[in-house]
Amino acid sequence: MKISLDLVEMTEIPADSAIYVSGSDIKRILYGIDIGVAELQYAKENNYDAVVAHHPVGLVNHYKVFWQHLKQLKSKNIPGEEARAVIEEKLIGFKFGAHARNYDSIPAFARLIKMPFLNIHCPSDELGRQIITQAIEELCKKASYPTLDDVIIHLESSIPEFSKAQTRIEIAKGSSSDQLGNWIFSHGAFTNGGFTIANLYYKYGLDTVIYIHITPADLFQILSIQKGQLLITGHLVSDSIGINPLLNELENRGIEITVLGGLLR
Repeated sequence: MKISLDLVEMTEIPADSAIYVSGSDIKRILYGIDIGVAELQYAKENNYDAVVAHHPVGLVNHYKVFWQHLKQLKSKNIPGEEARAVIEEKLIGFKFGAHARNYDSIPAFARLIKMPFLNIHCPSDELGRQIITQAIEELCKKASYPTLDDVIIHLESSIPEFSKAQTRIEIAKGSSSDQLGNWIFSHGAFTNGGFTIANLYYKYGLDTVIYIHITPADLFQILSIQKGQLLITGHLVSDSIGINPLLNELENRGIEITVLGGLLR
């Protein structure tokens, strides 16, 4: 956990990451973007020392990481009061959604079989946000007016994970010849901001919002308004881009890693 925090200069474990069952002398880990009972049992039967998940499985306050959107909104000069109001409205749904979940089902099984288990979400997503943002910034330095198609070509040629994904970077709104303009890659804040946060960016002059995924309902709302463009990079591939530097660092320290569950390595 500390290694993942150090990679993005975080000092505290964020609300969407946790150590569910502690372990020590860890030499072999099983890593998956999503981990359930079957993966924990497999790890136990095959002598792994720990299991690491990307997505949280046993938390009720994980949605509080959504407040990271405030920092991103402010970076684009969105008024803080208006940004907070939009975030607080979204948090209501997340909060009561957490009430409905059986948050201890999978961690309880890990405790039962004494399998060291943790998940690391926001640190890896933040690292992925930095990597993809930097790649787009590099393109903008080379090309004065890059198009959406230029962005897709550059990302797919400069970041290896994109070439391994079954999904492609998609223009969800706009056309390939449209200029990127003023943009943001919105990621590393628990989940995407949906329609309301994208619309706030558009309202204050951004041309292009880039998410890693979006629900159909939010997409249809974005398509119904006249302004703004939307790129979708893909969930598993974008997560993998932020996860792999952590796994590389663990391997450099002599830890054997087996990956499963959609990770593109």
